[in-house]
Amino acid sequence: MVIDLAILKSRLKSKDTLLLAAVIIVACLYFVVNVPQSSLNVLRTVFDKQIPRIPIFAIPYLLFLPWFWSVVVYAWYRNRSFRQLAFATIIVNSIAFIVYLTFQTYVPREAVISNDFFSGILRFIYDHDQAYNGFPSLHSALSATIATYFIFVNSRWSWAFVLMAALIVVSTLFVKQHFIADAVSGVTLGVLVTWLSFKVYNRHTRSLC
Repeated sequence: MVIDLAILKSRLKSKDTLLLAAVIIVACLYFVVNVPQSSLNVLRTVFDKQIPRIPIFAIPYLLFLPWFWSVVVYAWYRNRSFRQLAFATIIVNSIAFIVYLTFQTYVPREAVISNDFFSGILRFIYDHDQAYNGFPSLHSALSATIATYFIFVNSRWSWAFVLMAALIVVSTLFVKQHFIADAVSGVTLGVLVTWLSFKVYNRHTRSLC
């Protein structure tokens, strides 16, 4: 994407810049709530026990952050339904944080013994992302948010973003950062909130015309 300085200056002066800042600030609150509380819940099922740990899936799991934020900045810069995406992101994060504070979960993880490249990346993830607050999975929720956003804006690349979102959701299970309940609840949260964000915002905008 080629950056037009005139467009960039115009966007920086818009109210959407404050909304972009709000998205970033709310997202950063994750680090505040990602600490152990007195009561921890483990949502592991017999089906979760059958899922193997596959270190190569650490790649899409780690790529989630640059992928997600690239889309958010792109939507802001292009002014392409940015407000709907921003509101959806803020609401998804807020709902997840409320759940984390009232029903905190924990995902027990086995130590990474192997020293291959992908195991090293997985070890990095374990070292920098604590095993609390798995339900709902924000990786899954925000990936679903991005996929739903591209469907609503009728992008010709929506299929690619749906596939990427699906890969990230699956990766949360194969790197043993989340359980099935975390991923399912996350996808459900992301799709529903983004759908509502577009429906409510678009209806409100039409009513003002």
